[in-house]
Amino acid sequence: MRRPLAVLIAVWVAAGCEADGQRVSPDVPAARAHIARAVQQDSVYRVVAVADGGRITGRVLVHGHVRRDSVAAAMPDTGVCKASRRVTLVEGSGDRVAGAVVWLEGIHAGKPLPSLRRYDLATRHCEARPMTQAAIAGGMLDVQNRDPVAHRTRFTMAGATLDVVDQSDAGQVVPTAAVIAHPGLVAVRCDAHPATRAWIRVFDHPYFTVTTRDGSFTIDSVPPGTYTLAVWQPSLGERDTTIQVAARQSASATVAFTAAP
Repeated sequence: MRRPLAVLIAVWVAAGCEADGQRVSPDVPAARAHIARAVQQDSVYRVVAVADGGRITGRVLVHGHVRRDSVAAAMPDTGVCKASRRVTLVEGSGDRVAGAVVWLEGIHAGKPLPSLRRYDLATRHCEARPMTQAAIAGGMLDVQNRDPVAHRTRFTMAGATLDVVDQSDAGQVVPTAAVIAHPGLVAVRCDAHPATRAWIRVFDHPYFTVTTRDGSFTIDSVPPGTYTLAVWQPSLGERDTTIQVAARQSASATVAFTAAP
């Protein structure tokens, strides 16, 4: 089964400028072209009628003690950057995992792609919110700065820089299409504030979602068949399970992670 591109490590390089005034690394155009070539052959999703589609519901859990976020805990409280409030990179309630991305692997035909393709990423108190989100390829991401300090937000995929957004003060919003132009896993970092981290999983099909506060999720209008249901969370990793969807029926799955000791 094809999996989205894995994120390795951000490329730290000197910055240049684009025509729109947004400062970016000189390797950005080459990185975009490379990633576009890598995913071109896999972008074969077709919209078909799903009159007898089923539904998948479930919940994502974690067992064991979740580790503290050592990067955030070590960051001093400057009065603006209060990232030390986040003690882990696993959000939720009790053993329920919020913000886990859930999707069907290798599905190439089904319901229409979502018409709404605009997404937000906001930085407040040096925390990027939402910490995790899922998006459809070809959309637009609005990068918002809600802090009265400068942020330099870097977006990478598979170790290559896709875009760098410089913002100098609160209230600034910079739209970028390059960040979610192609499917894969986008890592978000701030060059100035190490505790500012987020992730965007980008898909070329509509069968994905993100778990709610109680760890639950729903994927609807699924063509009958057997699928690999994948779940990913930045701190817990990735797990998958096989699930069978019958015509006009609801299938359920519980996916449980075990926290590292």
